[in-house]
Amino acid sequence: MCSDEKILEKVAFVLASKHRTNIILNLSDEMHTPKQIGDAINVRTNHISNLLAQLRKKELVYCATPNIRKGKLYSLTDDGKYVLNYIKSVE
Repeated sequence: MCSDEKILEKVAFVLASKHRTNIILNLSDEMHTPKQIGDAINVRTNHISNLLAQLRKKELVYCATPNIRKGKLYSLTDDGKYVLNYIKSVE
């Protein structure tokens, strides 16, 4: 499978969920904690943590502070930024 197909699969994965899409959009400008993301998109923090784990598995987000227990900061990977640009272009 070529790289373009893999990216398009990631785009489709994000677009299949309103919450995953909102997380990607929320991380567009800076790093945020799960609580900040949850507050911004009105979703409980434990659900945000599960969604972030899904996005991490697809290599769309990464944890910039993996060694702390609370208040971890998340940001977009390069693939995540590509997905973000795609989402913004179709809005």
